[in-house]
Amino acid sequence: MRKITFGIGGVHPDDAKISRGCAIEILPLPETVYVSMAQHLGAPANPVVAVGDSVKVGQVIAEPAGFISAFVHSPVSGTVKSIAPRKDMMGNNVMHVEIAVEGDEWAEGIDLSSTLVKEIPSDRAAILDRIKACGIVGLGGATFPTHVKLNPGPDAHPECLIVNGAECEPYLTSDFRIMVERPAEIVVGAAIMKKVLGDCRCVIGIEENKPEAISSISKAVAELGYEGIEVVKLKKKYPQGGEKQLIDAVMKRQVASGGLPISVGAVVQNVATALAVYEAVQKNKPLISNVLTVTGDCLPADRQHNYLYRIGIPLSYIAQYAGGVPKDAAKLVSGGPMMGRSIVNLDATTVKGSSSILYLSQKATKRHAPESCIRCGRCADACPMGLEPFHLYRLAKAGDMEQLEANSVQDCISCGCCQYSCPGFLPLLDNINIAKGKVLGIIKARK
Repeated sequence: MRKITFGIGGVHPDDAKISRGCAIEILPLPETVYVSMAQHLGAPANPVVAVGDSVKVGQVIAEPAGFISAFVHSPVSGTVKSIAPRKDMMGNNVMHVEIAVEGDEWAEGIDLSSTLVKEIPSDRAAILDRIKACGIVGLGGATFPTHVKLNPGPDAHPECLIVNGAECEPYLTSDFRIMVERPAEIVVGAAIMKKVLGDCRCVIGIEENKPEAISSISKAVAELGYEGIEVVKLKKKYPQGGEKQLIDAVMKRQVASGGLPISVGAVVQNVATALAVYEAVQKNKPLISNVLTVTGDCLPADRQHNYLYRIGIPLSYIAQYAGGVPKDAAKLVSGGPMMGRSIVNLDATTVKGSSSILYLSQKATKRHAPESCIRCGRCADACPMGLEPFHLYRLAKAGDMEQLEANSVQDCISCGCCQYSCPGFLPLLDNINIAKGKVLGIIKARK
């Protein structure tokens, strides 16, 4: 099987997949969960329950508040104790529904059996309705509502569904574990999405450093026998899992500045999203759980974990269950070390897209004093979007919004390749991210 990759840029950090051998464990429920109303891209959901209501697992507790929004379901059975703002992991106030856990009683109509359902429904509209009703969102990072992404409009012409199994971020292994442990469900989910998109070609891309996943998914594809689905081996290179990078690798097409993947005939979904689609369409199971990796360079090998968690569980509960925060952990991150976000509030709770609690040591997080730019061009060579980070950095420091837009700062995907490759330790990404936010605000106000 030949290896493919994207055309320009990229870096090769140590993949540090320490927890790759840790099978998925079911995380026990705490006494109380706090379910966020803002766990998808777009408008936060509106609660439809009241204090004192009894709820079951899988019952709708919040409805979409707009076109780009998603249903939220109760992850537990119990009693609603409060509906109030609560700090998320970034310290922002977000509306949460607090539920006291009282058993584990599921709503009627949800199939909890492990029987594989292989037959793909024929009604496209019914499939989309089920995906929407079950609150499925993209689990590759952006948490964009899946029913919207799979319905790009009558003028769109999907040619290829790319299912992302790259998991190129160092340390993370949750996608790897579901590919190894639940490959058939992922392939059925991919076939369902392929059906919705008009039976276009489907490519499942997996990085070469995951041979077990390549083998298990390839075996499932062969055994299930769906037409038009293939597995490709991706070269280990960061950020291989970026949408535009995957499209370049698989289709050899480039998405124009400001364009969407569908403009070149592509739709990209994550392997975890494929699994969630399978559970929604074939089992009527809402998205109330996902897999999260507990890992880090300062965490002993016997304390590495991959947990199947329910949404709404406090991160502090998970940390304590996994043995506590390591004494030499200098930084806690949600996501990977390249694009993840610092956890400033360990009392924040899991959301649909939670992928890790990453403990990093002082050595791994230490920042060197920035030096002067020597114009070596390494950041430009590393940029997978073909930008000139050193130039954007200077424009950002000067506050030149007009030139920042002219030089396409809005196309930055915040992958961190520039900062990773800079020999002068310049805070390139920090400054570019701030400038990008300002420029995107200007562009939005102009429309």
